[in-house]
Amino acid sequence: MSSPPNLRPELARHLSQRLEAFSDGFRHNLALIGPPGSGKSFQLQQLVAAAPNTLTLISCSLYRESCRSFLTRLLGATLQAGCIAAGQRQAFGVPDRNDSTTDQWLVPAQPLEQMVRTAEPVLPNTAAAIRTIEPLVNRRSYAEAFTRTLDTIPVLAEELRQPTVLILDEFLYLEELGLGHAFHELGKRVMTWPSTLFILSSSATYRARAILRERLQLLFGQFELLTLESLEPSTASEWVHQALVGIRRADMVSPFLLRWLGAYPWYLTLFLKRFKELAALGHRFDEPEHLFLQTAWDLLGSPEGPLHQWCVSRIESLVHARSGARALDTLIHVAGGARTATEIGSRIGRAGLSTALQALVEHDLVQRNGSCWLVTDPVVRCWLSSVLLARRTNAQSDETLVRHRFEQYLRSLWVHWEQLHQLSFSEQVVHLFERFDDETVWLDSKTGRLPKFDSIRTEWTANSAAYIIADGGGRRWCATVQERAVAESDISSFERFCRSQQPKPSRKVVITRTGLDQNARLLAKTSNMWVWQPSDLSLLAGLYGAQHR
Repeated sequence: MSSPPNLRPELARHLSQRLEAFSDGFRHNLALIGPPGSGKSFQLQQLVAAAPNTLTLISCSLYRESCRSFLTRLLGATLQAGCIAAGQRQAFGVPDRNDSTTDQWLVPAQPLEQMVRTAEPVLPNTAAAIRTIEPLVNRRSYAEAFTRTLDTIPVLAEELRQPTVLILDEFLYLEELGLGHAFHELGKRVMTWPSTLFILSSSATYRARAILRERLQLLFGQFELLTLESLEPSTASEWVHQALVGIRRADMVSPFLLRWLGAYPWYLTLFLKRFKELAALGHRFDEPEHLFLQTAWDLLGSPEGPLHQWCVSRIESLVHARSGARALDTLIHVAGGARTATEIGSRIGRAGLSTALQALVEHDLVQRNGSCWLVTDPVVRCWLSSVLLARRTNAQSDETLVRHRFEQYLRSLWVHWEQLHQLSFSEQVVHLFERFDDETVWLDSKTGRLPKFDSIRTEWTANSAAYIIADGGGRRWCATVQERAVAESDISSFERFCRSQQPKPSRKVVITRTGLDQNARLLAKTSNMWVWQPSDLSLLAGLYGAQHR
């Protein structure tokens, strides 16, 4: 399977425009944050590949590694960027820009001393500065080595006589490397280096916001915060459907994948690649269920699977943190459907619960919405509820039993999806309403309680719009359910319907699959209507989905 296309063209254009503006003397630092798999690294790779020749781009991804390894890679990235900017691409084995097969994101695997010798003829000052850092690394004076490594950037800029861009992907790993003053040192340079544009990214959204707010956004060092969520459903659906051309019942597999994995490019890319590989190898090409289960096991269920290992890494740091064991127990119950603190406390006790929940928030494993808690990552949620739970309850860790539990879990999701898939959109909304249980949520910039309804009925209008009337707790809700784009006339018609109701509705809700135009949204707000769009429905599906039955 070939690499996915750029599924966020508007974001790509915005990043390119920021680089062009920096070339013209306008600097606005950038921070990309979003959940794992949302495509941050991909966007940065594309940005590096298409950067203007008037800038020197130093790009370095961070991992869980030693300080020595990171500093060596950052120094190598600086040298490589300088040689590329000086027109010496071949010195580091980097093909021309028009070679679409190359990955310019990675620094060639050469010893640092060899890279310094290669760069010395064209970048003597930079090479000399880096030579003074090597003894610090050898003596394990990593904090000073990091500071001096950063200070090679203005040396390079002066030598090339052009501005530089420093890209640090997953920059929060600086903290885990043990570089205690890394953000302090980075923040000083963000504030005082007008000729360097800083672009940072992180999957740890909670901590990244805090670090950016408290330690990096000082005086002239403001960052434009770009948040990447899942892809637009229509964009993701079209891409997945195209990738599954030739697979029988692809029209069922495609929407289920999006429901199960979420519209996250990395997760979908891994799954589709393995799915196609198994199909090409003759693994029951005409049996999508078998292919699906085998692919899911290879990626997420098996200990060797990349998504399995990713999930393990997500909770590894948690279990070593304060209240780690308590937090992990809490996480498993939230994944299994305990939505409120009261429900979680009834299962595991309330002692230390608030501390455990806060630890989960800080590790970006759960999110609070109103009075509800949710494991936001669909892959982690599935792994916790099937694989990890099976291993914890099976003392002998019998792989056959774990796989059986995993496949049983996925089959239940598949059956639930097939049942929903046969319903109309309005019937799916009714099914969702039936699961509300007097919990408070935050949707559309409003906090509201989702009451436990005693009766729900649907009325149809002449133009085929569905109106839902739900009664419970002495109150009435009215909702209009629209599959197509909602226009002003739809809002006006719904308002007239609400006025005709006895008793008057305490809540008016506009539910749409495709969104509202600006005028319709303004009219809905003026009429005090609660608007639920696809992202809101996705959140509610996570709270009240099949795994929570």
